[in-house]
Amino acid sequence: MAHQFGLDQQADSRWLALTRTVEAGARWLDQVLQHFPSPEAILGCSAERADALGLLPLQQALEQRPLAKSLEALLSGPPLYLVTPQDPEYPPLLAECSDRPPFLFCRGALRYLSAPTLSVVGTRKPSLEGRRAAKEFAAAAAESGLVVVSGLALGVDGIAHDAALAAGGSTVAVLPSGMDRVYPARHQKLAERVMMEGVLVSEFPLGTPPRKHHFHRRNRTLSGFSEATLVVEAGRPSGTLITASAAADQGRDVLVLPWSIYHREGAGCRYLLEDGAVLVQSVEAMRAHLGVSTAPPLRVDRPASGGGSHRGITLDPDQRAMLTLLGSGTHGADLLSSQLNWDLDRCLACLSALEVAGRVEQVSGGYAAIT
Repeated sequence: MAHQFGLDQQADSRWLALTRTVEAGARWLDQVLQHFPSPEAILGCSAERADALGLLPLQQALEQRPLAKSLEALLSGPPLYLVTPQDPEYPPLLAECSDRPPFLFCRGALRYLSAPTLSVVGTRKPSLEGRRAAKEFAAAAAESGLVVVSGLALGVDGIAHDAALAAGGSTVAVLPSGMDRVYPARHQKLAERVMMEGVLVSEFPLGTPPRKHHFHRRNRTLSGFSEATLVVEAGRPSGTLITASAAADQGRDVLVLPWSIYHREGAGCRYLLEDGAVLVQSVEAMRAHLGVSTAPPLRVDRPASGGGSHRGITLDPDQRAMLTLLGSGTHGADLLSSQLNWDLDRCLACLSALEVAGRVEQVSGGYAAIT
């Protein structure tokens, strides 16, 4: 079973010490855990056998048992777990990957780690249409009973997490840093929502800052969670293409939305389609390919104050369409009316109603949704 921190300080210290050895060789450490599934088992190995297997450095590290100060602060929030491939909670599809992480720090409901999932990724600077697509496809995935997996990054990732939660579903956010170093810092509140209504995951030891090579590792872990990865919008080159490449290497489907040849942030998507990715032009096409249909979201224990409730106000179809289009950016009324194919009076009337309801505010440059 997964180790829960805060119940046994000595065990906590030993597990933390073991996770700090991961940079010395993740695959080797994964193999060690297959035969010695806990720090206690490693310490129980005889000196002669430990020397033959190269375990003496691990035993020495475990004997020191440093307790990270950062752990103390983490224990005041939702439970913190450490999951290894030997635990039943470890994501089953990720467990099949040859480069699976030997440890996953997790905060949230561990049951979502083994649920049917869809990884959703894309550019950090999506267009208005890209924001709309990210919301619609992530929400549709959640409504079909899938847990949406993404990387908590700005842009498409954050939109996908938020849309899944707003649809009454759940989400898994995979960090490129330690669990106590949420990145980006601007998504701290979103990370807190994920902890309460999904699962926040990191393969890196506590205190680890986000480094360049960590993003590549995070992306491979992210794609490894799911049978398919949906690329919403991506430029070229981009980190999103690295995730798509990882998914293909892992034998997973890569689903891609089409974009105009004149759309710069769609160049990566067009490249992936030329390379054999699956073309997806609608929510229905995505569901058909994944073999799912509209179903009750997996998370049915959503608290009344969860994201998307917004003080219990009922929205009409126009208002819902407007909020979907607004996303998390700022847009002028003229552009919004053009994108929705409405006349300006209808657009302004909808914005005014949303403003009165506390869902939209006027800011420099146009209108922005209040989340």
